[in-house]
Parts: sequence; C-alpha cells; structure tokens
Amino acid sequence: MNVAIDIRELHKSFGALHVLQGIDLTVDSGEVVCVLGPSGSGKSTLLRCLNRLEEPDSGSILIDGAEITDPEADVDQLRTMIGMVFQQFNLFPHLNVRRNLTVGQTGVLRRKRVEADQVAEDMLERVGLSEKIDEYPIRLSGGQQQRVAIARALSMQPKMMLFDEPTSALDPELVGEVLDVMRSLANDGMTMMVVTHEIGFAMEAADRVVFMDQGVVVEQGPPEQVLSDPSEERTKQFLRMVKDH
Repeated sequence: MNVAIDIRELHKSFGALHVLQGIDLTVDSGEVVCVLGPSGSGKSTLLRCLNRLEEPDSGSILIDGAEITDPEADVDQLRTMIGMVFQQFNLFPHLNVRRNLTVGQTGVLRRKRVEADQVAEDMLERVGLSEKIDEYPIRLSGGQQQRVAIARALSMQPKMMLFDEPTSALDPELVGEVLDVMRSLANDGMTMMVVTHEIGFAMEAADRVVFMDQGVVVEQGPPEQVLSDPSEERTKQFLRMVKDH
C-alpha cells in the first residue's frame, strides 16, 4: 500500500500555545481517515499544515513521497495534488458556479477553456448540481454551496482530499446531502482526511478514526473499536459528551 500522507514529529505553536505537539500519522492511498476531538485539540491546524496554509515549526510532511515541508519544495505544484474543503465554502461570490470551477483549472493547471468547462460539468454532475452551473453562490443553499466547493476541489483532479469540518456551518437538514457526496468519494477510493464531529459518518465511512486532544494523537484504530470500545479514558469522555448532545 502506498503512503499518501506521512506526518512525522510535527510541531506548531501560536505564540505560547503549543497546538501540535509532535504528531506522527500516516494515511495510505485510498484510505479514509476521520479525525475527531474537542475544539482546540489541533485538528484543523494539522489539516492546514498539510498543504502549508499554516507553516509548521518543525517536523516533516511527505505528500505522495515528496516533502512539502522542504524549503526547496514546489509548494504550488504539491498543492495541486491536495483538494481542500473548508467549513466556510470560500466560493468566489462574484463568479458563477461554472467560473468558480474553471478559474483554478485554467489559471493553475493551464487547461484550455473547453476542457475546463467539460471537467466542471462532469464534477457538478458528480455532486448532483448540474442544473446550477450558471447560478451565483448567493442563490444556493449552504449545502449546495458546499457541494460546489467539493466539485471545485475535485475539478483540479487531486490525488487526495482534505475536509475541515465540512458540515459544521450547515443547517442540520442540509448535512446529509454533503455527507452523501463524501460517502460516494470514499466508495470510489479517494484518499480522504476528514476533520468532523459527525460520529455516524466516521463510523460508516472511515477506514480509521484518529482521536486528538491537546495537540497529540490520543488513540487511533478502526471506527468500531475507537468509537464503540475506546481504550483511552479521554476518548471515552469525549464520546460521552458528544452522545449527550
């Protein structure tokens, strides 16, 4: 099995706050890893370090064997392999859906407009939004905007996808449509690292669940083990708290 993401001894501080305290973690090609943990545990920072949206203080990250933390690394090139979907949809409000999906393709990947349009249409069909191609983001629901954001990331044909709490900004009734798209990606063998509070999704779609707290990996393993029979007391406390809500 090829290792898609290889994180070694990763540290990151913001001032006096030591957010990541020596994280070691690998994600295999085709694997779906869900990262759980309380707010402030370092989950989002970890994800943002993977494509250098945050600069790690020390440690190394290899993406498909290439070290993105190397000062000589071609970060822009390595980023094209990594699709990222955020809590907030980050769509360009002044561009319609089609242009949101083609601007990166033509600008970064240097695709011709006709090819970029075709890819945009294919990816919108994949997330079930073909009919919205000429709409502007303001005319879409939160769930539709997030599905467009996923389609936009996919249109760059990345080797892996990072999701940072992709459903937490959505109204509860819109969460399902986004999780359905993510499930279909997982079923198609996309390498995925998902920071989420959706325990049901983690149980059903993840190959492995990682529980983080206070900047360290407390526990990891198959979802049925970590979520149903965790070995660490801190994991048990967190799951009790989540289930009580």
